[in-house]
Amino acid sequence: MASYLSKIVLAIFVFSISLFANEKLEEIYENILIKYSSIKTYEANFLQENYWKELDTFKQSFGKIYYDSSHLLLDYEEPQGQKLLIANSDITIYEPSSNQALISNEIDMELRPVKFISQYWDISRKELIEENEKSFKIKFITPEKEQIFIHVNDCLITEFMILDEQENSVIYKFSSEKFNTQLPESIFELNLPEDVNIIDNR
Repeated sequence: MASYLSKIVLAIFVFSISLFANEKLEEIYENILIKYSSIKTYEANFLQENYWKELDTFKQSFGKIYYDSSHLLLDYEEPQGQKLLIANSDITIYEPSSNQALISNEIDMELRPVKFISQYWDISRKELIEENEKSFKIKFITPEKEQIFIHVNDCLITEFMILDEQENSVIYKFSSEKFNTQLPESIFELNLPEDVNIIDNR
């Protein structure tokens, strides 16, 4: 009888811990949404790190990220001159090394931090794996078995990593954020060379 009661008590304890963790995660998510709802324009430095397991190849890129309600721009300093522009539902990737611009209306991944986390929140299993006073690290496991790790500091997403089943990964880190500053009107205009090779897959 004692053993049976112990199992019941343990089950209740584990359920209570799980319920508390879910409530904590929902509170963190709600605070993130509130924080980003006040951000109309965003500017930051970004660092991008790609790793391909099969090739054992690592690549690091960096630059500036800008966005408003309709646009997002990754303006790369390395590779120099490379740009990724999302304008409404279209995405343009310009690579000066090949003098080529690829245009598509299929956006695989949201790069706005708050839309990125929203994309995975309801469809993934979630776990709070680190917690400090104002910073958290959350792990997601998607239906496709991707693992996603998100760092949150003072309700802002400062880093996220995607790790697929083949152990390929991409990491984005954001720093020196500026909010609600007046972005130049021309910031989301791509002035491509006249002889650029445009591949339009829309």
